[in-house]
Amino acid sequence: MLLFSLLPVTAISLPKLPRNGAYTASGAVFVFLFIISLILPLSVQTEELPAVQKHISNGGYALSKNGQIVYSGNLKKTFIPASTIKLITSLAALEILGPDYHFRTRFYLDRQNNLYIQGFGDPFFVSEKIDRISQIIAERGITEIHNIILDDFAFALEGKTDGSENSKNPYDAQCSALGANFNTLPLQVIHGAKVKSAEPQTPYLPIMGQIGRNLSTGYHRVNINAFPDGASISNTLLHTGQLFQTLFAKQGIRVNGEIQHGTVPTDTPLFLDFVADESISDLVESCLFSSSNFMANQLYLAVGVARFGLPATWEKSRKAMNNFIQNSLNLTETQIRMIEGSGLSTKNRLSPEAMILVLEKFKPYIELMPVKYGVKMKSGTLSKSGVFCYAGYFTKKGKTNPFVILLNQRKNGRDLILKLLYRQ
Repeated sequence: MLLFSLLPVTAISLPKLPRNGAYTASGAVFVFLFIISLILPLSVQTEELPAVQKHISNGGYALSKNGQIVYSGNLKKTFIPASTIKLITSLAALEILGPDYHFRTRFYLDRQNNLYIQGFGDPFFVSEKIDRISQIIAERGITEIHNIILDDFAFALEGKTDGSENSKNPYDAQCSALGANFNTLPLQVIHGAKVKSAEPQTPYLPIMGQIGRNLSTGYHRVNINAFPDGASISNTLLHTGQLFQTLFAKQGIRVNGEIQHGTVPTDTPLFLDFVADESISDLVESCLFSSSNFMANQLYLAVGVARFGLPATWEKSRKAMNNFIQNSLNLTETQIRMIEGSGLSTKNRLSPEAMILVLEKFKPYIELMPVKYGVKMKSGTLSKSGVFCYAGYFTKKGKTNPFVILLNQRKNGRDLILKLLYRQ
């Protein structure tokens, strides 16, 4: 199927039928077989590499040259891909949202000076951006705000990310329409339970003291969702609200009310429609480099919204990705199965053959790929589940050759396999 889809389309002439209309049995069979050969996908002519196979107890690999898979093992079998599935999420975001798409965050101000902040899932809603927004609001003459009211109703998720254990680790941070700093907190706990921010661009926030007092001495970046929420507002929104409140104070804007959760009333005028500087291309590059699960799933959810509208749900995004896989990649759910977009879920599956096709489609965006060992590639690791993967490109003699290694086994032999494939 892969080879057929990658070959150039050429004009084809059907065999001529006898002019007298006579049809011999052999002629009819020939025409039938010829037509069938055009309909059925071409078989991939490939061979295994014994030197690679001895490092694999459960896994697959493939190497493509000139649009044809030349070496492979378990080509059509599906495996857990871990973070290499971010390449599919990224490709869908680039193709569906567009490389130049920018996320927005909207601000509304009512007559009582209540500031409503309406989020739409910006994956890169960081302290520096919130600081810039605070400057803009101050430049517009605002010196006092009553309540900060956070509207995150652009997301209506049916639960946490599949595969997330909701641990303290930042890779387990949950998605949100208004999640600041990837829904994580940078903390430094000093002897005596004193807590401070662990990065200069992020000021100390009260929620840091609340969470940090239960952590050991040292530096931490923690998943904010792993700790109990307050009685009236989630940790995600409390964190975002406190960050705005503190950075407003830096700009001379006083907040004399509370941080609340609510929706923007329909008659409240728009005060600021903030458009993020980062394009989808920028976000994809950052996501692949950092392997941020939060960013990947924010993009995954944005794809669902682009196809099926607000609010974002996991179901909409699964449906949108399935449509993309079938219609744009010409693959089926038996070749790629996406439960979420980061690779956390062990229910995600894809075959080496499918990943090679994804890499062929990703070639126009190859400069967005991270580099490891001098090779443009994305890694994927779920150590507890025995998942060790690579997917990327070898560039040799001016040619770009896609490869994939998907290991679902205890022994991590992907580096050895990488070297063996590179030598081919």
